[in-house]
Amino acid sequence: MPEVMQKVKIYEYDSPCGKLFLAARKGSLCLCSWAGSKNLTDTLSRLSKALDIEFILHDSSNADSGEVAGASPRKARQEKPSKVIVSAMKQLGQFFSGRRKTFNIPYQMAGTPFQNAVWKSLLDIPYGKSVSYAEIASMAGYPKAVRAAANACGDNAISIIIPCHRVIGSDDGLTGYGGGLGAKRYLLDLESPQQRLPFKTITKKPVAKKPARKTVKKTTKKKTTKKGDGAS
Repeated sequence: MPEVMQKVKIYEYDSPCGKLFLAARKGSLCLCSWAGSKNLTDTLSRLSKALDIEFILHDSSNADSGEVAGASPRKARQEKPSKVIVSAMKQLGQFFSGRRKTFNIPYQMAGTPFQNAVWKSLLDIPYGKSVSYAEIASMAGYPKAVRAAANACGDNAISIIIPCHRVIGSDDGLTGYGGGLGAKRYLLDLESPQQRLPFKTITKKPVAKKPARKTVKKTTKKKTTKKGDGAS
């Protein structure tokens, strides 16, 4: 008989800058991903194949009734989350309140040797610091693979704990992030001793409307004749 895939529950965590999905397998965190991430479906599919698991939404009163792409539509029966999920939620709360700079949670990475090298290098970026994608590629041992390193950051399934938000553009510009640029800005500001770091954000300048031309109506003077004018 074929082996039955292990069912792994997805729990929701509402952070100050967006909702996170958490999941654990065999006592290790395997997912801490933004609910609104464009890569979420691909991430769940990749983890399912690599770890031989099936993701299921945990049934709770706070859970949305909608489905999560890549997860089973049926919800798991309500039960207490595992110790690693409880610990992850507690430590995330401490992080967002400014009382924690590093995490002490067992986690499991599932990727190619290149992806794992990039993810491990992300852990070497100190709290409150940032590096460019070129720098993270060099730190991982692949100085010429800048674009591939950027893609690996986007494939990171354990956000915040593996801090891919600390990687920015070479021109200090905020680039794509699973939780959105607003969340990335929030996290970088949270870790900074300054209230707001001077990162560039790409915004479209509003197109100035040209003032409407005033139309001047031409007036025609009526020809008047004075008494005494004309032929006698």
